[in-house]
Amino acid sequence: MLVEDLKKNLLEVRDLHYSRGGRAIFSGLEMRIPRGKVTAVLGPSGTGKTTLLNLIAGQINPDLGAVMFDGRIVCPCSRHRLYQVRKQIGVLFQEGALLTNLTVFENVAMPLREHTKLPEALIRQIVLTKLHAVGLRTASESMPAELSGGMARRVALARALVMDPKLIIYDEPFTGLDPIAMGVIVRLIRETNRVLGITSIVVTHDVEETRQLADLAYLINDGKVAASGTPAELHDHDSKLVRQFMRGEADGPVPFHRPGPGFSEQLQSMSSA
Repeated sequence: MLVEDLKKNLLEVRDLHYSRGGRAIFSGLEMRIPRGKVTAVLGPSGTGKTTLLNLIAGQINPDLGAVMFDGRIVCPCSRHRLYQVRKQIGVLFQEGALLTNLTVFENVAMPLREHTKLPEALIRQIVLTKLHAVGLRTASESMPAELSGGMARRVALARALVMDPKLIIYDEPFTGLDPIAMGVIVRLIRETNRVLGITSIVVTHDVEETRQLADLAYLINDGKVAASGTPAELHDHDSKLVRQFMRGEADGPVPFHRPGPGFSEQLQSMSSA
């Protein structure tokens, strides 16, 4: 790997192949995630976006190829190395994934208690600082059930930030949010990225929010990158598939019906069974 690539890219997905149940999910996937930028990963449902996150986090190993984090292989690698990498990655899960039996404070403090030996006074200072950054310091003693969907997502962001990671991964961060809460999350992602100088990957199918948020976007389909560039470049792309997705068109290369036998053929096979 070139020294310039190490300086420019925090994460690289290199010739990645992965199959599940005999079905190819990725067939030579290539991605470069630049440092200090917001990169969006887009694609129709079922294209493997969540699987890609699992590969980046080392939860599963590729059949071929590699994921490189800060110049070193994430998967496959030793368990010790994997744990060291994971400490540098924060994740905002779909729906927030807060622990319902813990207060907001304890949810955010959990990674510090698990991975550090910091004194309680310093843990309290760090947690309240992160909650203040997302506008929820005064909700520190609330329970998750007392929060709105947008507030829960903001607490989850504070938890993802609490270890001061190099990379934050947002898995469908806009799902189920009203327009105001969505706008708050978009602003928080941009501001967090700018102020802290971290690198962000946003996995989403929300095209409009991506146009407001991302510096770079990848559209994946059929196991490979169908297109990459700025959101504006993807919106005006030559590919019919890319334009269909970015513009939300019903007709195009992505069919309405799931591939399979014809309607008449299926009716005949059922009647003869």
